[in-house]
Amino acid sequence: MTTRVEIINDFLAINVKPGATIQDVVEASGSALPFGCRDGQCGTCVVEIVQGMEFLSPKNEKEFKVLKEVCAGTCSENARLACQMKIDKPNGVVRIKY
Repeated sequence: MTTRVEIINDFLAINVKPGATIQDVVEASGSALPFGCRDGQCGTCVVEIVQGMEFLSPKNEKEFKVLKEVCAGTCSENARLACQMKIDKPNGVVRIKY
């Protein structure tokens, strides 16, 4: 059982199993989505979840803190750090734009 992850900017889609990180998906798909520190510190990988938030792991403390600093109130509630998210549930579609 997999979840389809679509990266809108790159016209890419990949089916992944629960537990995969979005960072893994991006790297496996050849997406141009940038990553800086890869540890949830820099905010380089901020994305917007257009669809499928319910198939992703919840935001962690580090993610809340970095999004607050990086976005300074300009990001939507659907903003996430791609390096911190994981596919949490199968049988869905997650659409991401950056």
